[in-house]
Amino acid sequence: MGKSPADGAGGASKAPAEIPKNLPFKQRIALEYAPKLESLVKKFGHVSYKLEDQTLATNISYVFEKIGFACHPQPDQQARVLVMNVVKWLDKGHLVLLHFKPKSTDFNLVHLLREIKLAAPGCRLEGLVPIFVGAVTSQKQMEIFKLLGAFGILYASFLTLEGPTDKNIEELLSDLGKYADLLKSDTARIKGVIDTGEEDPAKVKKYRELMAKGKQLMDEHKYEEAINSFSEAIILGPNFKLLMERGEAYYQSRQYIPALNDFREAAKLEKAVPDPYAKIGACCLSMVKNAALAEGAEKARKWFSMGMKYLKDAEGIVVKMEKGNERYPERLPLIPYAPILNAIAELDIRGLGFPDMEKQMASFGAEVLGKLDLQDGVISDNSVDTRIDRAILLTRYKNYDEAEKLFRGLVTEDPENVGPAFNNFAVELRKNEQYAKAFEIYQELLKFSLPDRDIVVENMKTAGLKHASDLKEKMKYGESVAALRNILIHKPKHREWVLCELAVTFLEMQDQAQASFSLMEALYVNPKLMQSERFAPYKDLGNLRQEMMKKLLESEPGKQIR
Repeated sequence: MGKSPADGAGGASKAPAEIPKNLPFKQRIALEYAPKLESLVKKFGHVSYKLEDQTLATNISYVFEKIGFACHPQPDQQARVLVMNVVKWLDKGHLVLLHFKPKSTDFNLVHLLREIKLAAPGCRLEGLVPIFVGAVTSQKQMEIFKLLGAFGILYASFLTLEGPTDKNIEELLSDLGKYADLLKSDTARIKGVIDTGEEDPAKVKKYRELMAKGKQLMDEHKYEEAINSFSEAIILGPNFKLLMERGEAYYQSRQYIPALNDFREAAKLEKAVPDPYAKIGACCLSMVKNAALAEGAEKARKWFSMGMKYLKDAEGIVVKMEKGNERYPERLPLIPYAPILNAIAELDIRGLGFPDMEKQMASFGAEVLGKLDLQDGVISDNSVDTRIDRAILLTRYKNYDEAEKLFRGLVTEDPENVGPAFNNFAVELRKNEQYAKAFEIYQELLKFSLPDRDIVVENMKTAGLKHASDLKEKMKYGESVAALRNILIHKPKHREWVLCELAVTFLEMQDQAQASFSLMEALYVNPKLMQSERFAPYKDLGNLRQEMMKKLLESEPGKQIR
């Protein structure tokens, strides 16, 4: 019989109306359960289900359709595909029935649920009803309920092992009747969606539409429009998820104070999760740079102290979560430190003139990184975002080989990761003055199709000029020339200055002809080059031009130098 992870028991159902006993079983059972499942049909409308027993799946389709559901029976599919489909069905508001029979003992229902949460962290599983087939003791049921309850699942159904199809159909419908009663009770109200006494279907529909629109706008980087969509949804009923979503939209658009306010409100609603505290810390630390530039060192230090406090609060919550769930690790997020890691990876206060703050930040980051090393297998197998954040910090703390291994693993796994992986790697290398390696990575990145290619080219130019200068200082002139020519191949903006560097390098090589040729090309790109203040350091090129003009006059008497 079915059970609820929320309270271990289902509610009572109304007695069925008088139904002719001579009707075929499927017709009779559909008539009997139609009134009991009316609220489920009204709430979900669609039911998607994957049942290992094909006979049961075929027969239940007929019954569901008679009851009023739009049915979507699913064929056998790989776990990865199933994960994405479950997310899609739940996102569309389907009731999802899942009898998951693992192909190996290394991947069971708990692993599947974790993958669902990883694929869509905001996905709510109240509409998912797992189905178990077999004789299960009451003690075992309670253990299962605890596992499922940790994922937010409200109900589970247990069918008789090798029972007749008709019996299994009746057991499943009976359990769904109890699930329907449970959803109508206060204990099963979906926390954090719309907390109104009686759910208004039109209001719920509008809420879901606004949430979906906001998420799509976030994916398109249209943050102001996303803020407007989330704000409309908040009017319907503010909740943790909405405040976090709008806070993120504010944060991504660099409106740190409104973002901070939303994250603070979210923290009041969910005090036992680290995410809002980590985001508050990120907002505060983002204000450090603003304050340093506009308000002075004292204000910057205040923001830094506040940011570190909230990051450590988030860390304390994770430690408390881990200790409180030592016996039930499945209740923990897959990577509990992920929000803290993300906040640290996004923030960089290097170069602001606060070495003590840099040191404190680096020490805390290394501590978090060390705790993540204990979860290396989980991270390596599952989380792209966390692996990128981790690799960023490894680069920042000069663990270059390990960082490159992680970044290249991401690109090998999926070429679409090349942008965030290689660009982040190169940025951190540049900030650590590893210009040669950064230049190499940018060149490799430019071999791929990129949406922001012009930006990457400019970053490559910056790293390449620094690299070429380092080579020139080491008197490796040939390599310096090669680096500068590699920059020019990609046609960066203001390439006249790259040509000036090339001309200067040729002069130091005592190759006046090539130097003259490079300078002439620079003047062709920008005829007013030599009138620019930026040209002042290139005194030798000014002299070179005079020599060039002198030779020209000697070959054409009567000309004047201008």
